[in-house]
Amino acid sequence: MPGKSMQEVFNIPAYPKPRPLRQTWLKDVGYDEAPQYIERMGLVELEDFLEVAAERLDYVKIVTSQILGSPQDWLKRKIATYQRFAVEPYLDHSFFMQAYQHGVVESAIEAGRALGFRVIEFMNTTDEVSPAQWKAWRKLARELSMRVIQEHHPLHHWNRSLAPRAASAGEILRGAAAALEDGAFMLMIDHEEFDLQGENTAREIGKVVDALGLENIVFEATSPKEGPMLWHDNLQLYFSLFGENANVANIMPSQALYVESMRAQS
Repeated sequence: MPGKSMQEVFNIPAYPKPRPLRQTWLKDVGYDEAPQYIERMGLVELEDFLEVAAERLDYVKIVTSQILGSPQDWLKRKIATYQRFAVEPYLDHSFFMQAYQHGVVESAIEAGRALGFRVIEFMNTTDEVSPAQWKAWRKLARELSMRVIQEHHPLHHWNRSLAPRAASAGEILRGAAAALEDGAFMLMIDHEEFDLQGENTAREIGKVVDALGLENIVFEATSPKEGPMLWHDNLQLYFSLFGENANVANIMPSQALYVESMRAQS
């Protein structure tokens, strides 16, 4: 006689997709492990991993080194596999930065769409990129049926001559305003902004949350290459400040299922 499932026995809640909150965004480094990563995600591992974890995942960043260095047909199969499991891959800000540095932003967006990407992440920049140019790039993405993520980074990521400093809530909101007006569906806030904010985090990032709504923001955790447990500290901070339903990004495959446990403990 069939009995109850484990989910029913232990009253484990389900959070069906698409969901505005409680999103977990993965980081996929492919086979680009050394010297910074100890994880890999090829096609064989991916299929098995997603059978277990896809229900908990929403988006996945496929790192730029993998996109530029892997066979195109293999990448197309990887992207299609994620999409089959309702996990949407995206091109991250480093892809945009490399395209900008090579002067090939338009053709890079088009090439990304040809691979199967339906989401691209842009970032805040200093004034050498004009509002009109940004608008044209977002328009191109929309015309290619791509959705846009806008990431807020401390500006020294774009211009290394600038000293690291915390941004005010107003600066973060003004930097994202045009992208959001043009249809960007999510503002990502980089982990380093939290490091720079320090004791002002709750006040300044809280104002951004109040202005945009928690469902329109995703907080990015530190990669393990920068410290093996910093991602854990980041997530504890995000969940303690903004609750267990906060959207989080840059999660490695080995961390993916543990994120839900951290939410429950917050």
